[in-house]
Amino acid sequence: MTAWELAESFMTNRQITDDSKTLGCVLKALHTAKITHADTGFKGTQLKATLKLDGEQLAVFKPKWYNRDYIMVGTPYAGKDRHNAEIAAFHLNRIIGLHRVPIVVGRVIDMESEIRSVAHRNLLQTFYYKDGNTCFYGKCYYCKGPDTGVCGTGTDMEGSVTFWLPDSYRLSKPEPHPWRRTYRDNKPAPWEHEKNYCQRVRATRPYESRQRLLDLIDIAIFDFLAGNADRHHYETFEYSKDSAVIALDNGKSFGNPYNDEMTILAPLYQCCMVRKSIYIRLTELSGDIIGQILYNVLADEPLRPVLTSHHYTAVDRRLAKVLQVITECQSASNQAEVVIDDLE
Repeated sequence: MTAWELAESFMTNRQITDDSKTLGCVLKALHTAKITHADTGFKGTQLKATLKLDGEQLAVFKPKWYNRDYIMVGTPYAGKDRHNAEIAAFHLNRIIGLHRVPIVVGRVIDMESEIRSVAHRNLLQTFYYKDGNTCFYGKCYYCKGPDTGVCGTGTDMEGSVTFWLPDSYRLSKPEPHPWRRTYRDNKPAPWEHEKNYCQRVRATRPYESRQRLLDLIDIAIFDFLAGNADRHHYETFEYSKDSAVIALDNGKSFGNPYNDEMTILAPLYQCCMVRKSIYIRLTELSGDIIGQILYNVLADEPLRPVLTSHHYTAVDRRLAKVLQVITECQSASNQAEVVIDDLE
């Protein structure tokens, strides 16, 4: 099998999701494969580029905006996407046993020798130079010209490369997240003030199916551990009736290791449900274990260090808070009604 066939299997077959040799092969290919074509990124608010790698494999490149020790302040969803957050989020997601995030690796790309010669004119038109560095501003909602662009160091640009599944695994139209934010300070979302909001969600499709709701709670726990308060939409596989929720776009994670945004956990503490398999895995990782595992995994990343020590401490602290919320739910209800068997 080629590296891309292995990647496809890794993303779609849970039986081999923990095969480190398979994953290592795919990560190496994403990190080193020749770039045969480059263009502006897919639709969205954030700057990115679309790459085609040797073997016709598509990937998404998100450039570096911030240094590792930059602390994001302001709203819980402030700032631009962070390439190192995409990398760390992928590994955190598989550590907790979800396997819902596309494969990501770090890579330094020479914008002149690797991109310019194979770039579509749409992308080339956004190239510019500043202080001797190669820069681009791409095409997106916030991409308005050189003032909104990003620059490399000389011709080198650091970023994350995300594996894109082949067309045979098409994603559904993005679904609005029931617990999405309004992004307006003076306009709270319904879930922020309705006492019985979860019951209202459960009365609507597709959330009358407990599985879909449990999926969103899985993702809420993952997002809280990573500090991602920007999950406004979600995707599933188009042709799979029972498809799990896919967690794309994790670039707003790991912004402020000193802030634990509890509202991210609203699906958990308002519905008081959690999958038994995830609950067991979280308890196994408690007691300052999850941060150490994430540190050990990221120690092999090409762009190491991916996070600062404060982020590993934050993940440990946040996991303790997740388990405390579950304990409080159990105290207020029957334990069997909170921890849900995966087969039910």
